[in-house]
Amino acid sequence: MKRKPAAVSVAMIVAIALGVIWFEPTHVARGKLLGEPFALGRPASFWGERLAGDPGERAQAIERLIGGRRQTVAVLEALLRTSPSAEIRWTAADLLGQLGTDAQPAAKQLLASLKDGDSHVRVVSAAALSKVEASADGAVPALLELLKREPRPEVSRALSVYRKAAQPAVPELIAILSNERLDTESRWNAARTLGKIGPGAADAIPLLVECLRDEAATIREHAAEALGDIGPAAGETARDLAQVLNDSAPRVRRDAVRSLGQVGPSAREFAADVEKLLADPEQIVRDAALATLKVIAPERVSEASGRKKLVAPPRAPGDR
Repeated sequence: MKRKPAAVSVAMIVAIALGVIWFEPTHVARGKLLGEPFALGRPASFWGERLAGDPGERAQAIERLIGGRRQTVAVLEALLRTSPSAEIRWTAADLLGQLGTDAQPAAKQLLASLKDGDSHVRVVSAAALSKVEASADGAVPALLELLKREPRPEVSRALSVYRKAAQPAVPELIAILSNERLDTESRWNAARTLGKIGPGAADAIPLLVECLRDEAATIREHAAEALGDIGPAAGETARDLAQVLNDSAPRVRRDAVRSLGQVGPSAREFAADVEKLLADPEQIVRDAALATLKVIAPERVSEASGRKKLVAPPRAPGDR
């Protein structure tokens, strides 16, 4: 009977010790007990707590985690995999992306996080995949599967980094661009990604030409850009591009004239139209027109320069 108080005392001591270990601010003993990964002398639970703290504490933790480069990857990967907080998970994914190729060992977890229960975690993980240079063999099929479920611009942009390796996504990107019920940003990002895929996206050329007349300037702009990025395979679209050289949006004019310099010899027929843009009120358009003219009709560059000198305004009295 006398042993019971001693047993209770031992239990209380153990409980107190465990409490001290569990709530100790650095979480070091707790991290070692649970086998957590460590970074900068602190376990994952410590960093998770700091990322969930007040704005100043969170900012300081982010700065230190980024500064730690490779030695913080395992901690960020653990937080992305196990944190109950969606905010901490997407923050971990974002930081892995900021670490770039240093975080390549976390690519497998980023791929797994494309199926996370939180939408923002999914799209941030998608963006991070290309930044850590995850292999196209794994990333493209996973990103395409996500794009089919969620036609988000972030997913299209992640695919665009893989360029020609993203060719399997062309049918889905065409479906997104042609779907006028989707938001404009998702559609123009689909157009942009089709261009980045290059000649492998030639099936999208008729739709891209049609989109040169879209009511949204951003869609017209990126359709024009994509045709140039596809290159000579889009050579038959030179006339269509020339028809939007007078578009009301400067960026559309810029991308249309720039693309004329990329689609091949057929663009030479429209050299006179390109030359007119040397007098465009927007510098970005004038620069693009000059660059294209040097490609499709270089002899016109010196001629245009000479005419410009002939019609130069007279100097005001006193000018030297």
